[in-house]
Amino acid sequence: MSNKVAVITRTKNRNILLKRALESVTRQTHENWVMVIVNDGGEPNAVNELVNKYNTEGKIITIHNPESVGMEAASNIGIKKVESDYIVIHDDDDSWHPTFLERTVNHLTNVEKSKNVKGVITHSTRIIERIENDTVIIDFKEPYNTWINSVTLYRMAAGNVFPPISFVFKREVIDEIGLYREDLPVLGDWDFHLRFIEKYNIDVIHEQLAYYHHRVTLQHGDYSNSVFGGNNKHLYYDTFLRNDYLRKDLEQNKVGLGFLVNIAKSFEVVHAQISPLEKAVEKIKNNKLVRKILKP
Repeated sequence: MSNKVAVITRTKNRNILLKRALESVTRQTHENWVMVIVNDGGEPNAVNELVNKYNTEGKIITIHNPESVGMEAASNIGIKKVESDYIVIHDDDDSWHPTFLERTVNHLTNVEKSKNVKGVITHSTRIIERIENDTVIIDFKEPYNTWINSVTLYRMAAGNVFPPISFVFKREVIDEIGLYREDLPVLGDWDFHLRFIEKYNIDVIHEQLAYYHHRVTLQHGDYSNSVFGGNNKHLYYDTFLRNDYLRKDLEQNKVGLGFLVNIAKSFEVVHAQISPLEKAVEKIKNNKLVRKILKP
């Protein structure tokens, strides 16, 4: 059957959130999907019991790793387990609008081949939440990346601009760029997105159909976000990756991705310093007294 989507979910001892992820997938209006849950070293019985409640059509596969192998290795295990036309990483703490798969798969199915498009993202909503007494409590929601009109290689080189939950791509790309880097405990999604857009274009659906959940008050433990709980690790591997790309360019005596990610980062740092100054100047210019003095 065509247009099958492989939904890859990594989890470890986060069944409160995994339940929401299962509901997110099973409620999709596009029904031609297979979900692979990779339990990466977590307690298996509770996962099996939870999955069985939602696996009424036999479209959910569960893999139990005796010991944790890490996020990207777990993703690769799930990807290699099934055949599909499309792939999406659905982290166990994120969720979708019910039409997410329908909209993204239809877009990739109908896109003009001449545009070299092999992936598509939707805009996202960031949801700030906390967990109390085994219950998820939402504090507030906000647009996450609705400023994105297009995904450019240069902007991606400065830093990751979309979360995996919003990105569906054609499986065939993996044959050329490879799977996720298993030596990266964090930022594996950014590395993959960079290698992807180095070869192919990524379209944008300007609707907030992906929900990117953050628990900012949880810095440690199973239910924390890696982007917050492992902030120092993110900073370390950001530098690690930029140096790694640049060394490969130097070894091959070429101007490539390594030069681009470092130049883009430099401009981002400069912009971050200039932006407050621009706002301060604009505020001064709009001051009534200043405007009166400067008036010709």
